[in-house]
Amino acid sequence: MSLDAQSGADRPQSLPSIARYALAVFLTAVTTLAAVLFDKFTPTPNLSLLFVLPVVIAAASFGFGPSLMSAVLGALAFNYFLLAPRYTLSIADRENTWALVLLLIVAAIVSAVAAQARRRADEALRSADQAAALRALARSLVAATDRTAIAESATLALTRVFNAPSVLLLEAAGELVASPPGAPSGLSEADMEGARWALASRLPTKAGEYPVAGAVFDFWPVVSAQRQCAVIGVRLADFNDGRPDNVDRLIDTVASYVAVALDREHFASRAVETQVQMASQRLKGDLLAAVSHDLKTPLATILFSLQSLQRFHGEHGAEARAELLLLAEKETERLGGMVSNLLDMGRIDADAVPVRTQPTHAAELVAGALEQAAQALAGHAVERDASGGRVLLADPQLAETALANLLQNAGKHTPADCAIRVRVGGDGEDGWIEVEDDGPGFPEPIEPLFEKFTRGVDGDGRAPGTGLGLAIARGFAEAQGGRVEAFNRASGGATVRLILPLAERQ
Repeated sequence: MSLDAQSGADRPQSLPSIARYALAVFLTAVTTLAAVLFDKFTPTPNLSLLFVLPVVIAAASFGFGPSLMSAVLGALAFNYFLLAPRYTLSIADRENTWALVLLLIVAAIVSAVAAQARRRADEALRSADQAAALRALARSLVAATDRTAIAESATLALTRVFNAPSVLLLEAAGELVASPPGAPSGLSEADMEGARWALASRLPTKAGEYPVAGAVFDFWPVVSAQRQCAVIGVRLADFNDGRPDNVDRLIDTVASYVAVALDREHFASRAVETQVQMASQRLKGDLLAAVSHDLKTPLATILFSLQSLQRFHGEHGAEARAELLLLAEKETERLGGMVSNLLDMGRIDADAVPVRTQPTHAAELVAGALEQAAQALAGHAVERDASGGRVLLADPQLAETALANLLQNAGKHTPADCAIRVRVGGDGEDGWIEVEDDGPGFPEPIEPLFEKFTRGVDGDGRAPGTGLGLAIARGFAEAQGGRVEAFNRASGGATVRLILPLAERQ
């Protein structure tokens, strides 16, 4: 993240003192040469006025000190080269003495006025740049989505405002951490100790002073209304002309922006946590509803069968006992399938699905899945076409379970007189196994049907199950690097396709 204007660190730095004085001497020397040449080839009265030029230029460009030195040197040069007797510092004519003094006074006044104007112009430019930096900081903090972005924006703004190394330390788990973590901040252990002291005492600290004399950064604590803590650090010890006069006011402004941003981020994170908790509660409610509605029926059937066998054992014939036992067995298998689906969904949500992919023949997956889904497919005419010898890169157990869930879904939601077809194919780098039926198709939109505990039929007359079949199929497919697609055919019926990578890419 960057501020939208040139930072203070990128602005041209002021010249060193020795360079400014050297340039002032150079300007005076050039003016002296020009005055001597004018006097030699084109005698001109009032040549002393030429020496005001380097004074004005030095004052506007380099400050009062170089300008005053230029004024003194100009007066001496005018006396030495242009006043009789020449090439000495003595003055023969009293009027020339007053002219020289007047030149020095005028030059000094001009120097002071020009230097003051330069200072005010510099202060105005600096204030405008600081105001622009603070506006950019406000905009960037509005767009900041986390604490790292807040710290980066504040650090850039502080560096620009003070034209000095700056840092924002955020409190995390009781420790102050520079952001982003691991980024070089230029802070020594003494600086970190000063930052910790500033936060603990809620008082600013100055570099080189008590309680941490070895620190080179000044620190200011930031504590928001929601007790979000941070520390602002600026390296002001390198300033040759001392600390800026308005440093505390600028720091207070930045600190107030940072405090508001940290509180906003805190509320946002709390809102996300609340949403997660609400989603978790909804999921628990959905799970409870699914368990109470769908597991209750097989449990009641099993209990009825066993109680009937126990209480009326002598009254049931062999055929009736066999039917009751078969009914209990089927309901037990159904109950086991529901529990297995719930466990599989838990593994997917916990990202704890072990995947061991290997070359696997699609025909073997189809055969195993049809066997698993045999009960749901009872009464349907099942056609399968596994020709082509496709070899998929898959985990056999996960892929077979995913395909079985697709077959069970088709069997549950397709009338008994509708055919179900299983086909194998491939295209490019992927192979697929699709389940096609001539039933009523999926209700639109289709994508929500892949969510947990979602079924396509509302009300108590819905098909049995926990609404996890499609979600498990997609979760297991994605764990293997594949996917599941579903669509309604224009001619009627639905198609669900399990897509997995080919073991040998085409």
